[in-house]
Amino acid sequence: MRKAQSISINTIIVAAIALIVLVVLVMVFTGRITLFGKNLDIIQQGQKCALDNGERDWAPECGTGQVQVYGKFSDEAGHEGQACCKKKLE
Repeated sequence: MRKAQSISINTIIVAAIALIVLVVLVMVFTGRITLFGKNLDIIQQGQKCALDNGERDWAPECGTGQVQVYGKFSDEAGHEGQACCKKKLE
């Protein structure tokens, strides 16, 4: 009598994990998932840091309740050494 040969459960698990990792890597490198640079659209648009509504402004350093927005802004002349800060979302 012959015994049926089968793939071990460990092989199936390793193959599934490898497939998931491969799919995630493809999505990251094709731009479907953004892990970095969520505020880069501001840089590309050349917007001002200082907004009329006070949501963002220049400061020597960002204080409590603020986060720094990185990039090149159209109004950065005269603000050397300062950071563009915006209110932290809560």
